[in-house]
Amino acid sequence: MAEQLQYTVYETAEGGHYDWHVDHATVTPVPRKLSLVLQLSDPADYEGCDLELRSSAHIETAPRERGAVILFPSYALHRVSAITAGRRVSLVSWISGPFLR
Repeated sequence: MAEQLQYTVYETAEGGHYDWHVDHATVTPVPRKLSLVLQLSDPADYEGCDLELRSSAHIETAPRERGAVILFPSYALHRVSAITAGRRVSLVSWISGPFLR
């Protein structure tokens, strides 16, 4: 884990969301391989704001339970849909490593 944790707050007033993207960018000295999201909010505290992962034409919605840890390959296309009510908080981290040849 070469990067700092990302504490993310999504609030309705700010229209919090992330559009479709991948985390596999080589913006760090060592490329990201795995992405981890820890759900800190109670799902009753907000509406919308789903973490969605896309593979081909299928979209999977991640669990919303407080304490859930979602782990996925950093090259996976994903987004956080717009929050429509309340406040959602999550903690994000990445596991990095060199590419094997």
